[in-house]
Amino acid sequence: MARNTKYALKRNTHTILTNIIKTRIADINLPRYPKGPALHFYHRVLVLRRQFPSVSSFLASNDCIEILYAALLAWDMNSRAAKMKDYADFKSNLQGACAAFQAVEAASQSFTWTSRTTVVQTVSSLFDSLCLMKTEGRVVSNSKCMHFVFPDLCIPADSHSFEKHYRKNAGGTKDRFMEVLEFSYDILNGIQNPQQYLDNVWNASLTKLVDNAVILM
Repeated sequence: MARNTKYALKRNTHTILTNIIKTRIADINLPRYPKGPALHFYHRVLVLRRQFPSVSSFLASNDCIEILYAALLAWDMNSRAAKMKDYADFKSNLQGACAAFQAVEAASQSFTWTSRTTVVQTVSSLFDSLCLMKTEGRVVSNSKCMHFVFPDLCIPADSHSFEKHYRKNAGGTKDRFMEVLEFSYDILNGIQNPQQYLDNVWNASLTKLVDNAVILM
C-alpha cells in the first residue's frame, strides 16, 4: 500500500486489484463497457503523444491541444455539474504550465515504481499549475489531463475511484489523489511484467490497468 497512508484504504484492495489485473482485466473490453467517443479520443490523444514524445512539442501543437480538449469532453468533463473552461482559456492554462509538464518529463527519466519521489513531487506541482474547469473541482479534470499526457505515470481518478479505494464519503482531494497515485505504483510494482496485460482497446497504458481494475472491482 502507499507509504505514509493518511486515509484508511479499504481492506484487501491491493490484493483484489492485483488479482483482477492478472486474471480478468480484459473484461473491461466487453460490450457492456462504453467505447464510442471516449475510447476513440483516448486512442487519438495517445497516438499523438507518441508522435510528439517531447512534452513541450506536444503542448505547442494546436492539433494536440484540440484532441486533448476533445478527449476530456468525451470523458464527461463537461457534463452534469462539470463545466470545462472555454478552449482558449484551456489552451492558455496548459501552455502556461509547460515548465511544470517538463519537470515531470525530466523526472520520469529516472523513474521506477519504487524510486518515484521526484516524479511524485513534480506531479504534485503540475497538479497545482492546472486549472481547467469553470467549476471548482480539480481532481478529476487534472488527473485525466495528466493521464493523457503521461499515461504510464498518472492514473485518471474520479469519484468512483475514491469510493472504491476508500471508505464511503472519502471525497476527492489533491492529497487523496496523490495517495491513489502512489497506491497505483505499488500495485504495478507487485506485478511481474505488467506490460503483458496491455491491449489495443481500454488497457492501453499501465496506470489505466489499475483504473480499469477499480472499475471491474
